[in-house]
Amino acid sequence: MKFRSSSVAALFTGTDGLTYAQARDLEDLLSRIKLTEKQAEKRDELIAKRDAPIELPVGAKSYIEELVDQEIYKYSPSFSSKETEKGTKVEDESIEIYNRLFFTNHSKLVESDEYYELEDEFTTGHPDIDSKELKKVIDIKSSFTKKTFPKFAKDGKNSNYEWQVKNSLRMLKWTHGEIAYVLTNTPEELLNDWDEPSLHYMDDLEDRLRVTIVPIELTEDDIKFMEGRLKAAQKYASEYREMLINK
Repeated sequence: MKFRSSSVAALFTGTDGLTYAQARDLEDLLSRIKLTEKQAEKRDELIAKRDAPIELPVGAKSYIEELVDQEIYKYSPSFSSKETEKGTKVEDESIEIYNRLFFTNHSKLVESDEYYELEDEFTTGHPDIDSKELKKVIDIKSSFTKKTFPKFAKDGKNSNYEWQVKNSLRMLKWTHGEIAYVLTNTPEELLNDWDEPSLHYMDDLEDRLRVTIVPIELTEDDIKFMEGRLKAAQKYASEYREMLINK
């Protein structure tokens, strides 16, 4: 099974192996010539934790089971909201605002583009924008209202979005990306009579107030963690599929 990059974040919750502090402790213990009995026990415990097989979190298993269920029982889930509809409808306009602010000439990837559909042994999918010159992935998020728009980078931290960008970077073998939150007018057909217009119309704002950037960096530790989880996820998908077929 290959996972869609747009939803792969469900596989990356929690941590595996040693924490940074534990890895540092283990390195210190391994460097010592002589250990006390207690130190030797701690060393062995840390080595066991470091080398233990990856155990997927419950949420990751549920996500995989749902994907296999869709495959075996031949159905597709459906989801729609005003927020997602707006994101689709105004994406080009959001990119235009981004370009105006940063003096760039980006456009949304289309099927004829080189990196439109990325694929490797684990995942498939594509980012909103790739900059080959900068080797950077940009994920555009069009906020629904002025109130829900993150005003600073710290407010726009979102692990789902970050893992999506990191997975695209992993497939491209790049290291830098960003989430770009943009304020764009909400299409009238998505508004009700009771919606407050001042929350949905943005033309009274300067471009610098309409874009918030959250930088993303892919590290070697990220890659190791992600690929370990992806291998474990494929293994669990095969096991769950066999359980369904042979029940």
